[in-house]
Amino acid sequence: MKEFLTRSVSGLIYAAIMIGSITIHPLLFAIVFLFVLILGMIEFYRICTFSEFSPVNWFGIVSGAILFLAFFIARITTVNKAILLLAPSLIMLVGMAIPMFKVKVNPILSASLTFLGILYVSIPITIFNLLVYHPYKEGFDYQVVLFLFLVLWLNDTGAYITGKLWGKHKLFPRISPKKSWEGLAGGILLALLLTWLSQPLFPSIPEWHLWVLCPVIVISGTIGDLVESSWKRAAGVKDSGKLMPGHGGILDRFDSLIFAAPAAYLTIILLT
Repeated sequence: MKEFLTRSVSGLIYAAIMIGSITIHPLLFAIVFLFVLILGMIEFYRICTFSEFSPVNWFGIVSGAILFLAFFIARITTVNKAILLLAPSLIMLVGMAIPMFKVKVNPILSASLTFLGILYVSIPITIFNLLVYHPYKEGFDYQVVLFLFLVLWLNDTGAYITGKLWGKHKLFPRISPKKSWEGLAGGILLALLLTWLSQPLFPSIPEWHLWVLCPVIVISGTIGDLVESSWKRAAGVKDSGKLMPGHGGILDRFDSLIFAAPAAYLTIILLT
């Protein structure tokens, strides 16, 4: 009971921060998601360290943060976008040379893991800039990101309840023994129910787009969850961090979003 209450309170605080960051002001969005990006990269590089590899942590985190800020500034100003996007690209190129100065470190593995952190954490979170300034409406708008969060939260809830009650056929037992096909089906059904009931909350998004986006978000989010589980299992860790009592770290909460955000943005581009 105590663990359930801890998870519930921690989850409510997390949800309040996320919803507030995308509904109150663009600057608050940038601060919160930049914070998420930095902590997520710290956790990712810590997992790599558990695996006895040596990424250039500080360089990856700084480059990832610059990439996020470049996209955010490009969205809110009239500064030449080519210059803003070229800057993080040049910085990342410098990163390829840094590992050769580290003693007893394989420069190929070091550079690869450094850039994997940018690819896995920084780029997907940076894509949230494109989702809050989406093609459906001019200016900063929360609708796409809120729908993304709600679908994943309802999917997780439906999958947990259905899996607990009827889960017999394991989805991917080698990676995540608690997930089941019944849970996946229950999560999708609850997410689809949300899509049907919440259409008035998202007037900027065409109704049929919501019906397409929902399964895309669920499936890509499930893959993201499994990918993070496989990496934690390979590193021999239970959680990516301890920031959120009862939930683990930032990556444990954003593992689904890391895959779902790019998938949702690509789907929107293809549909519009």
